[in-house]
This record gives sequence, C-alpha cells and structure tokens, in this order.
Amino acid sequence: MDTEQFRALLARYNNNTATDQERAWVEQWYEKLHGADLIPEETNLKNQLYSRVKEQISIDQPAPVQVSKFRKLYPWIAAAAILCVLFNIGLLYFNKATGSNTPQSAEMVHAAANHTIAPGSNKAILTLADGSKISLSDAGKGKLADQAGVVVTKAANGGLIYKITGDSHTAAKYNTISTPRGGQYQLLLADGTKIWLNANSSLTFPTAFPGDSRRVSLQGEAYFEVAKDKSKAFFVKTGQTEIRVLGTHFNIMAYEDENYQHTTLLEGSVEISKGIEKSLLKPGQQARTAASSSLIRIRDIENPEGVIAWKNGYFQFEKSDLHSLMRQISRWYATDVLYQGEIPRKEYSGKIPRTVNVKTLIEMLSYSGIHCRVENNKIIVSER
Repeated sequence: MDTEQFRALLARYNNNTATDQERAWVEQWYEKLHGADLIPEETNLKNQLYSRVKEQISIDQPAPVQVSKFRKLYPWIAAAAILCVLFNIGLLYFNKATGSNTPQSAEMVHAAANHTIAPGSNKAILTLADGSKISLSDAGKGKLADQAGVVVTKAANGGLIYKITGDSHTAAKYNTISTPRGGQYQLLLADGTKIWLNANSSLTFPTAFPGDSRRVSLQGEAYFEVAKDKSKAFFVKTGQTEIRVLGTHFNIMAYEDENYQHTTLLEGSVEISKGIEKSLLKPGQQARTAASSSLIRIRDIENPEGVIAWKNGYFQFEKSDLHSLMRQISRWYATDVLYQGEIPRKEYSGKIPRTVNVKTLIEMLSYSGIHCRVENNKIIVSER
C-alpha cells in the first residue's frame, strides 16, 4: 500500500465509508501505539508526535461523524497514529529514493540492551577573552562574566546572552563557544544576532562590535538570524569562504569531514566569496563549495526549511548518501560509526526526531533497509 492509498484509507475512515476490515486495521494501529505496553521512550515519542500533528489534523479534517466510542473520543489521534507511522511527520517513515519501503522483521533489528549512547542535548564550552573556560551545561542561570562593559548571562531557557551595559567602544574582546559531539547551543550576540550552533561546532566572535563591521568565524554548522544594521555588514568566515550579509536568515554547514560546504539562504540576501570568486544568493538557493576547487556552485532547493530541521529537533535527509546520513547521526549521538561489508550506494530521504534513543533510531533506520546494531558503544552498519 503506497502513500496515496493510505491517505485514501484515512479519508474513508474519517467520513465513515471504510469497510469493517479497514476500520479494524486503522484502530489496531492506534491501539498498538496507544497501548500500555510501550516503553517510556516510545510513549514520550508518541506524545511528541501527536502534539505536533494535532493542530494540522484538526485544521485539515472535517468534523468527524461520531458513530462509535472510538471515533468520538479519538478521531484525530487515529489519523495522527497512521500519519506518524506511515508518513514523514516523524515516526517510522524513512524512504529510500531508489526502492520500496518494506519494514524488516524484529529479528533483523539489533541493539545492545545496555548501552550509553544517548541523543545530544544543550551543552557547550565558553572560552572567555582571558582564556578561562565555562561549562555551559554545568553553569547555573544568571550572570557568567563581565567583559569590558559586556555582561554574559545564561538565560532561563539555557541560551547565552551578550548585553552591552557600559562603554564597549574599546578593542574587541573575543570569545569562543564550542559544542562537542552530542551538543548544541543557542546564543544572542550583543548586536541582537541570534545563532544556533549544531553539534561538534565552534564559533569565535567579539563580545561587542565597536568598529564598522561585524565579524565571526565558524567551524562546523550554525544557523544565523542576523540583526539588521545597514551601517555594519555582518561577515562569517569559514575554512573555505566568507559570507557577507546586512540582515538575513541563513545556514552554513562547514564540517571538515564533509566533501562540500553548503550555505543555504532562507531570507534576505548574502554574498559568498571564495578567493576571487563571488556569488549572490537569493532565498531558496544553496551555494556549494569544495576545498579542492575555487568554484561556487549555486542551486535552487525545494525545501530550504529542511536544511535547518536540525535546529527544530529533527534529522531530515533529502536524497542523502548513507555516509553523509550517518555522519550526522555520529555527531549528534557522540558515537563512532563503523561499516562492515559492501554497503550499497543508494540515496535516502526521510525525517527522524533527534530526541529518540539509539534503539528506536536503529529501528527507524531499519525501515529503509539500513542494517545497524550497537557494539561497544559504536553503531555498526552492515550489509545485513
């Protein structure tokens, strides 16, 4: 049964035209997710998925016909259950771009019963201008430092805030925030720019911007919402490029272990430079550069929001090769990925919550034909 057939089945269920067998099938799926035998992690995931789709379902679906106790109490939940399990809203929908989706049997899913691999969380190290270091995951809320008229505060939501409180027109003092594998962090610069830092990344930036420009340096991946200031252009320096903006939203993925750096524009405009080459990006476009070439390749992308799914709590893959996919997983779960045997060259598309434990992650990957298991706190990918 393909996606359109599932949608048709849901429509028949909600307008009371499904057969008894079809109704039983839908309700069995719901009971499977709604039952008390789910482990706590699966229950938490189910609740997250339900809350995300509830609003969409309530908007898209007409008022249900109340013909049974089940439909009266849970019409949108039943639809959400099917969508969660069978489509890309989150649970076990993970398409191969080349091939069909056939779930594997439970015997083909292997995971260690007791392991220490866990999804990432908000954690980072802040290095101040004097070289002192602060563990942001251990630090309490409130004031962390005062540097040349700029106060650094850890907010109630765990984010980092830089605020000018005195005379900041002295020589710039630079800080660096670094996330480990399995970490992410958010900060607000003194000019009002918001930055989300992905796992295994670092950002070096001044505590204030007294000069005629705003300059930061990035290694890894970050999403920027740059505060508008026409008098001070904002520059992001990476190992390959320099990006110039006045006020815009964009994402830079510049990991050293990736073949390419990707700069994706969601709003506004940016100019990307590599050596003597320069290109201007428009919203919905992505620039790709390689260390071995001076070229800047620009392409339109269908779903720019998918590029920043990591910021919103998801892995989202769009025709990704297996190694690229697993590198993202390796960074977020802070674990090494090893390969055994000849791994087929295929492309994968799908969406997975970044909150799931490694056992659930492996089960999700198995639906795409990716065979994984955990050994010695490493993820092993094999032919079978």
